[in-house]
Amino acid sequence: MKTSVHSLVFNFVAAFFIVCGGVNVQAQTDAVVALAKKEGRVSYYGTQDMAAATAMIRSFQETYPFIKVDLFRQGTTGLMTKALAEAQAGKHAFDVISLGIMEIQLLKKKELVARYASPEAKEFAPGLKDKDGFWTSMSVLQFVIGYNTSLMSGKKVPRDWPDLLNPSWKDGLIGAERDGTVWYASMLQYWGRNKALQFMKQLSAQRPHLERGNTLRTQMMAAGEFPMAIVHAHKVEQFKAKGAPLDWVTTADPIVTQPFVLAAARHSRSPNAARLFLDFVLSKKGQLVIKENGSMPARPDMTPIAPSLDQSKLKVHYVDPALAENYNQYAKEYQEIF
Repeated sequence: MKTSVHSLVFNFVAAFFIVCGGVNVQAQTDAVVALAKKEGRVSYYGTQDMAAATAMIRSFQETYPFIKVDLFRQGTTGLMTKALAEAQAGKHAFDVISLGIMEIQLLKKKELVARYASPEAKEFAPGLKDKDGFWTSMSVLQFVIGYNTSLMSGKKVPRDWPDLLNPSWKDGLIGAERDGTVWYASMLQYWGRNKALQFMKQLSAQRPHLERGNTLRTQMMAAGEFPMAIVHAHKVEQFKAKGAPLDWVTTADPIVTQPFVLAAARHSRSPNAARLFLDFVLSKKGQLVIKENGSMPARPDMTPIAPSLDQSKLKVHYVDPALAENYNQYAKEYQEIF
């Protein structure tokens, strides 16, 4: 019963702030801080690497030393399994959760996340926040063509996705994801199903080197195991900063951009502490922590980690959360093709 009361309080408070946008913002914040002090802790489920998550928590606790953050970190599949299993058992352990947009949509559908219009959300582009107010992006992952500059230069470097179909790039010379469902589904949506399916089948006929994990593929590309790969742009920039002979293609159309999002639990035991944590991560200070740890902050008014990641100069296509409805079908198709 206690959990239900907390859920009702959270939803009431969130709705109040949505409706009463004209009331004093500082008064709102002071009231939330006072209640968060009484709660004293917040449970955060995330998939960030440990160093990045720890840095965010440290910075948050410097601002709010009276709130202890309990971190549970795991990969996407494990975290989703845990959250769904706990919900089924009637145990609602997380207050804030960060996952990919597809996974959050599933939690939204199962009514496990709460509607909350963070005051920071107004700074974010429409594709980076839920139209119903259930989530906001904390960072983005961008699917791009990366390449080894020691192995490719000049006219050999592809400029767009169709260039990967050049017969010169057959037999393991292109690194690709074993589970590229999000990229695949978004390409189908952007190009249209017929054009995109034809491309995917032709790409598969190139017999790419399939490897799970963007970090691993980027490492392998840097080591020269294949000259190019479909990877995340920020990961290439991380390796470049350490001296790796890598770069990526900025002219591809589209650059599928996956929001990595943050949401508050519907059944939060610490709804006010959850709001403070969520607001902090979305604030300029929180987004700076994300940037300093090598990821791409979602907030548009932040300077990117590298000039090439200036979103205004890229053909960005945000992953549509509606694709989650047919995720299993897209996943099946991708596995059948590749």
